[in-house]
Amino acid sequence: MSDIELFIQAREYLVSTLQPLIECYLTGLWDPHIKFVIIKETNLIIDRDLKQMFPDLPSNLRPQVKFRVYEEEMNIECGIQNYMNCDPHAVFLGTAAFMNALFDFYYRIAYDSRFDYVFIARYGHTADSYFQGSKTAKVEYKTGQQTPLSVAYGMALEDGYIR
Repeated sequence: MSDIELFIQAREYLVSTLQPLIECYLTGLWDPHIKFVIIKETNLIIDRDLKQMFPDLPSNLRPQVKFRVYEEEMNIECGIQNYMNCDPHAVFLGTAAFMNALFDFYYRIAYDSRFDYVFIARYGHTADSYFQGSKTAKVEYKTGQQTPLSVAYGMALEDGYIR
């Protein structure tokens, strides 16, 4: 079985099991310390389950999960990576629907010294199914444009990866 097929099976497993976990453990908890510990432990459980159930899938290709906590709404959102990403240096920021397509958003430190960061919006499993940019993402975000790269920049900013 190919890595993409294993990835899709692992993702389907996460989709089917994470919602009950969130409802059971993360609903109604608004103590910042307890939330942090439960989210961290939930990530460890996810990692352990994926290792046991999909041992042939390399660890860098396993679906990633990103929890976002919205304090005012007392809501926790769970984003599960939709597409396999082979870049080991890309940090998963989350996933969102944009213009009738699902995107996974990433950032990584740029290899080119002219840029600080590169923002990536992946829309498929193939190696060339992504948009990327650095200064473009920042400009689009600062000018209020709604593009996949500006969404990635905004997520990195919200999570504190960039300033």
